[in-house]
Amino acid sequence: MRTFRAVLAAFVAALLVSSALATGASAGSLPKRIIDEVPPGDKQVSYNAFKLKGTVSEPQADGTLLPYAEQKVKILKKACGSCKWKTVKKVKTDERGVFKTRIYAPSKGRWKWRSKVDNSNGYGNTKGKVWTLYFR
Repeated sequence: MRTFRAVLAAFVAALLVSSALATGASAGSLPKRIIDEVPPGDKQVSYNAFKLKGTVSEPQADGTLLPYAEQKVKILKKACGSCKWKTVKKVKTDERGVFKTRIYAPSKGRWKWRSKVDNSNGYGNTKGKVWTLYFR
C-alpha cells in the first residue's frame, strides 16, 4: 500500500509541475516580428563584401503588417558552430522598415551571419535567417 501511495504522489506531483510549466510558457511568450531578407550570396559588391538587405515588419491583431520604421537591427556574426554570436553592427531601418548593410566573407574559413531585432513594444526577440559566407 505504501508503494502505491508513493507512486501515486509522484505521478500527481509530476502532473502538477508539467501543467504549471505549460501554462507559464504560453503566457510568457510574445509575438515575433517578421524579418524578410534577400540572400547575400546573390549580391556581391566587391572582392569579399556582400550586400545584406532585409525588411522588418510587425504583424498586427487585425492581420495587417506595419513597418518597423526608424529602429535598430543588430547584425551578428560567429566564426564557428560552437562559437557565440557577436554583435558586429547596428543598422537602422528606414521609414518602410528596410535595412541595408555590407557583410564580409573571410579569406579562409567560413563566417555565419544573422540579423536580430531585440524585444520591445510587446514583441519578443526576433532572429533572421543564418547566412554562411566563404570563398571556394
